[in-house]
Amino acid sequence: MTRVANALMIGGEGTLAEYLTEEGFNITACRDSFHMLEEACRGLPDLALIDLSSNDFNALSIAEDLIRLDEATGMAVTLFNAQIDASAQAATLDRATKIGVDEIFSDTIDPDEMMTRLKALLRLVTMRRELAGRRELALSFGADASLGLAKKNGVPFMMLEVGKDAGEIGSIRTAFDEGCNFTTTPDMATAETILSGRNFFDACLLLLDGRSSSGGISDPIQIFDLCNRIRLNSRLFNLPVVVLSPPGLIPDPVDAIREGATRLLERPCEPSLLHSVMATLARRQQERWRIRLALDDIRCPEVTDSRTGTFTFDFMRQRLNSLVEAAREREKHLTLVFFSFPDAHTIAEKFGEAAGNHLIRQLAQWISAMVRVEDMVAHYTGYDFCIALPDTPPNEALFVMNRIAGVLAYTDFALVEVYQPISISVEFGITGIEPGDSIETLIARARANLD
Repeated sequence: MTRVANALMIGGEGTLAEYLTEEGFNITACRDSFHMLEEACRGLPDLALIDLSSNDFNALSIAEDLIRLDEATGMAVTLFNAQIDASAQAATLDRATKIGVDEIFSDTIDPDEMMTRLKALLRLVTMRRELAGRRELALSFGADASLGLAKKNGVPFMMLEVGKDAGEIGSIRTAFDEGCNFTTTPDMATAETILSGRNFFDACLLLLDGRSSSGGISDPIQIFDLCNRIRLNSRLFNLPVVVLSPPGLIPDPVDAIREGATRLLERPCEPSLLHSVMATLARRQQERWRIRLALDDIRCPEVTDSRTGTFTFDFMRQRLNSLVEAAREREKHLTLVFFSFPDAHTIAEKFGEAAGNHLIRQLAQWISAMVRVEDMVAHYTGYDFCIALPDTPPNEALFVMNRIAGVLAYTDFALVEVYQPISISVEFGITGIEPGDSIETLIARARANLD
């Protein structure tokens, strides 16, 4: 059985472990902190779940040890059973935020919301591991040792607050200790102008009032419209959006997440909770940007195809060695996709080599722009490209690949010194890793599925 994730768990009731197991998680129950650290050192887990309510161990100390553990690089560290609605938990939340816990789940969280948030966190784990794996491989190809280092830079968080403030910013500003800059606006139109400009933010706070006479934002649909527009703006790179709403106005947090929000909190909100959520999401967003830039940095001359700007297939083949081994060892998904443009060669034959080279570079740029940063695009041969999607089941990849194929098939390309729009046909083949697969069998099956 292919797993969604491998998780370590210490403490907690059996119900959570049973639920996650049903959802495809492989749970390793840890006896104590030493057992958890030992399991983390083996390098298999994607996730650590630590019971914050237990009196049998110090959850925050375990979390801090795991975060510092070099062998567990990439693993997400989370706390659950947090009584985050109580003001007495302020110190606990503050410490958890400072040590860099990736996520904190309350003791009353809806399982569906928890699963949605876990899957978002697991994508970050994939990004971390792809950066580490590609960087190590690039160094073996002779790349500079400084390549692809995603260092923390200490840049203050940039936050956007939209709506009528009722003291939320003032209540948490001191908690950021001057490590955060806020841009505020009471209305949606100004917010859209700000977001469509060249401003970059690490998190966005949307304030829903619920009273049409208040002068604030009273309609949840307005909030969700902005959330969706943020999601559709690739420049914002899935900007985290926290919605504060009066009780009952948006009854289901999962509905809010489906509409594009990252978190839904009740208003008024405990300052310690609001600070913890905003700081954790902003830190995660900054890390995602650092990884994205570092992954771009790895496309150095030693591993890059000069004709297309994507990775060479030799580099991908060697990366696939590690991905196949990891997928087999962790029993995780791995999907491979080939894109082929069967009539593209006629462009060079008809209009010349410069036009053919311009076309293939545009195809590479379009494909690279429409996949995730952790997905690996390489030039295979001729006008064929290969994409490796780690930790991704074929059915999820198929949805994205159909969209990419549709966009490319209906695009008119403008080529150098070609005075007419150029359209081309598109084929793609897709497959997921199967028991006993080698790199050769995986590649052959994806190629055989071209259609």
